[in-house]
Amino acid sequence: MSLPPWLAALLVAALIQMTGSFMSQSMPVIAPLLTAAVGVPGERVGSLYALTSFGSILFMAFGTPIISRVGPVAALGASVICAACSLLLVTVGVWPVVALAAGLLGLSYGPVPPGSTRLLGATAPARHRGFIFSIKQAAAQLGGVLAGLIIAPAAARFGWAPALILPALAGLAAGVATLAYRRRVDIGRDPTRAIHPAALFHWRNLRAPFAAIAADRRLIALTALTTAFAVTQGCLFSFCVTFLTSVHGAALVQAGHAYACMQGGALAGRLVLGFLADRAGDAMRNILGQAWACAALILVWAWVPLPAGASYVLVLAFLVGVMAASWNGLVLSEIARIAPPERVVEAAAGSTMISFGGYVAGPALFSLAVSGFGEWRTPFAIVAAQLAITALALPVWLRRRARHHGRAA
Repeated sequence: MSLPPWLAALLVAALIQMTGSFMSQSMPVIAPLLTAAVGVPGERVGSLYALTSFGSILFMAFGTPIISRVGPVAALGASVICAACSLLLVTVGVWPVVALAAGLLGLSYGPVPPGSTRLLGATAPARHRGFIFSIKQAAAQLGGVLAGLIIAPAAARFGWAPALILPALAGLAAGVATLAYRRRVDIGRDPTRAIHPAALFHWRNLRAPFAAIAADRRLIALTALTTAFAVTQGCLFSFCVTFLTSVHGAALVQAGHAYACMQGGALAGRLVLGFLADRAGDAMRNILGQAWACAALILVWAWVPLPAGASYVLVLAFLVGVMAASWNGLVLSEIARIAPPERVVEAAAGSTMISFGGYVAGPALFSLAVSGFGEWRTPFAIVAAQLAITALALPVWLRRRARHHGRAA
């Protein structure tokens, strides 16, 4: 009995999201051990997070024609195989090589957001699109939960380098399985699409994702808000373990459990809030509400004592994860709904590329802020402020643009 196309597409996308996240989120989990082993300060983990995000931006800037040429399923399978090889390169344990591997890991992840959006956008029933996209994005958080629960204890017992072998093997297995399943759910291929260097690096190819976003004010607003969320999520996730171990004295395994709770909150939030958004019919309003709640929770996370082993630390980490990282599926489903079908890949790539700039700048600037201020509360307050201000300003901007277009019509 064959699966419905949307379910087959969802299983493929969810598998890739989960294993891709399992690999990428293993890096911040072992960050205290990794940075100590290569002889750099703990806050330099923000540089690795930024390099990973920059690698993804490079692919989304120039590589989306590859997805159209080979199809999203082949692109997704190849992406996790390349990511696994990049993760193994980290185990060399030399800082320049680790930095290079982080960039390659991000480059490998680049096909996942536009490829999975194209795959589900073409198959998901419209009335359940938000929930289906949220399930796909929740799989990414499941990978983060696994990283916190499995990689932290493994690193504490066997060392950080052997611990990275497990997520790398998972990535290789998922990639091979996806490529073997390709013929059953292969859609969106354009064998005539040119992918030679002159085509990939042509200025029109770089312009296309941005033009797809600029064509609709709703996509502009979504992208601005997701960029603010990306800054927030990048800082919270990349520094969670380091913050708890260096500031609050938690052991690596305890901090790993808190990290798993934060990822688990994001998983639950993506499912529940995605379901509610479909029922409410207004995803933008839901995301704005999440932004305001998230800004408040960041201040609590930064200011209250977080003693090692306290159960409320896990509860707080869960709530932060719910509000800070449950927006992705809602945004991608809105992009798939708003953008014309032939421009979904470009629109998803453009929005993700811009928001990934938040993943690059946020952790990198946060690292500098921690060093500059000599404490963590002020940098966290800045992160909360930029998210709250963006959420307050966007509705005003949208109303003004709507009135302007109404007069022009």
